[in-house]
Formats: sequence, C-alpha cells, structure tokens
Amino acid sequence: EYRLSEYVICWGKAPLASDPDVLHGHALIDMMKRGTKVITIDPQLTWIAGRSEKWLRVRPGTDAALALGFMNVIINEDLYDHEFVENWTYGFEALAERVQEYPPSKVAEITWIPEEEIVAAARMYAAAKPATIHWGLAVDMSKNGVITAHAIACLVGITGNIDVPGGNVLIDQAASLEFGYNYGIWE
Repeated sequence: EYRLSEYVICWGKAPLASDPDVLHGHALIDMMKRGTKVITIDPQLTWIAGRSEKWLRVRPGTDAALALGFMNVIINEDLYDHEFVENWTYGFEALAERVQEYPPSKVAEITWIPEEEIVAAARMYAAAKPATIHWGLAVDMSKNGVITAHAIACLVGITGNIDVPGGNVLIDQAASLEFGYNYGIWE
C-alpha cells in the first residue's frame, strides 16, 4: 500500500546530490508537489532546506540532543502514539525519564537552534500521520552516530511511524532480494 507522507524530516541528508537509501531527490520533490511538507535538519542551507516548512540549522555533532529534545516535547505534551507505545515498545518509562534531562531550553543551548523552533518542529512531526524521518551520512559518520540513530529510531517509534505506509517502512532483506531478482535489478 502506498501513502504519501504528510511530513518528511531530512536529517543530515542531501537527497538531491546523493542518496543510496531510497529517498531520492526527484521523489522528494514530487512528494512536495503533492503536498508533503519537509523539515530539514542540517547545518547547511541546502536546496531542500530552502523549500522546507522548517529548517533547523543544527550545530554539527549535536543531533542526538535534538532528537532527545523532540521526544521531551512529544512525551511531556502527550503527543506520542499511546497505542503503538503500549503494544510495540519496551522501556518507554525509562525513555520518558531520560528525556527529562533534555528540555527544549537546554537543547537550544546545545544545538544553537532557538527553543521555539525545536518545540514547533517536534509538534509538527508528532501531529503528522504518517510521517517519516530519513537521516544521512551526517548521522551515520559522526562519532556519536549510533547513539543519534537510536534516538531518532525512538522518535519514530513513539510517534507510531514504524512500518506504516507513508512512515518509516521496515524492509525484510530476503523480500528485497527477491524483489531485485524478480524485477531484474540484481542478477
């Protein structure tokens, strides 16, 4: 089933220049033409960032704090997906406790993003159904990339945007290989 994402967060990603992870620049532009809104998290003003609903100019290396700040807002304002959290997550109480250490005011100091922008972006993402987050090499290659990726994955999870059309879809590797062989992508 295909469904257009209401919001796409491009997190440290340049889909127009390079993208090995499925969200290609031309597809994102087509989605934007059809109504998808974009939040860009990137120190650089990219072409996509200039056309996004919101551009969060994050201080390099502080992405994990930003994800924790988003979760602080979403959990404390009761914007998370209760049903998904109850049925599909483990350790939510510990996560909710941990994000209390990252209120938007502290995250603003760490990331250099104004507090009101952090809060607004977190609310936009939490309210959108479905929404997706795509991160790029800026996250993968940073020295705290694993921690950042875990924080972003938790953010996707608490909003219930995992494995739903228009959200972050999980792909079974065997199924993707079968698809590739059946459609001549791989030989």
